[in-house]
Amino acid sequence: MKVSKIVAGLAAATMLAAMSSQTVLAADTITIKADEVAAEAGKDFTLNISLDGVPAQGISVMEFAVKYDTKAVENVKVSAGAIAKNGVDDVEKFEGATAFVADTSTAGLITITYSTSQTDAKYCVSADGVYATITGTVKAGTADGSYPVEIVAIDRETKEGSGTKNKDIKAGYIDADQKGTLYATKVVNGAVVVGGNVDPTSDPGKVVYGDVDESGKVDIIDVITLNKNLMVGEALTAQGKINADVDKNGSVDEVDSLNILKYVVEIVTELPV
Repeated sequence: MKVSKIVAGLAAATMLAAMSSQTVLAADTITIKADEVAAEAGKDFTLNISLDGVPAQGISVMEFAVKYDTKAVENVKVSAGAIAKNGVDDVEKFEGATAFVADTSTAGLITITYSTSQTDAKYCVSADGVYATITGTVKAGTADGSYPVEIVAIDRETKEGSGTKNKDIKAGYIDADQKGTLYATKVVNGAVVVGGNVDPTSDPGKVVYGDVDESGKVDIIDVITLNKNLMVGEALTAQGKINADVDKNGSVDEVDSLNILKYVVEIVTELPV
């Protein structure tokens, strides 16, 4: 059966939108966070959207949008992060449909939805970490400054024909009996910062360069931890990201991993480099 990706992505989310607010579990609040990344005019950037506080039973339905500044950003693409790659598409096998759907057709706005009829947590979003990765290009000639990346509700009616505008970000779980649980959400907005490094911390004394896993020491485990983040999107803590930026260029990449490895094997004697 051929199913439109957009229809598939919104079907279960629409069910959640109709639920009573009494189904919200205040104890289960999911944080949706956009990175703040340094970038240069005329060059590409990568920005992750991460989830924190995902309940054990998982998320079978989620919808939100991401706003960005079209004066600064173009050529936007979105891919599923590690926690959204769980094999569910092989189980449901709807031709042309995927659980994770991102629509970039509207300039300045990305809609991201996740929906599955599966009730097993392994086919839901059931862990903290990178949920979506956004890539794009900073337009040539863009002025230096901070250009916001905001997590917002999808702009649509709460129910078709209701005339009532949706104002909520939705995340929830639908069980085998079609009973829904709606989780509370909060957002941490990010930015693309052009022409300057992201200010890593208000407490510079807290930074231990190279200590990616925050163990208090720099060793080969930090290299492994960073490589997992770079290769499969395994999440780092905010402080871990700061510690990993050993060349202090405002971004974390393979060069940082190599420099930490050089420090571990004593090719270099101090960090940052």
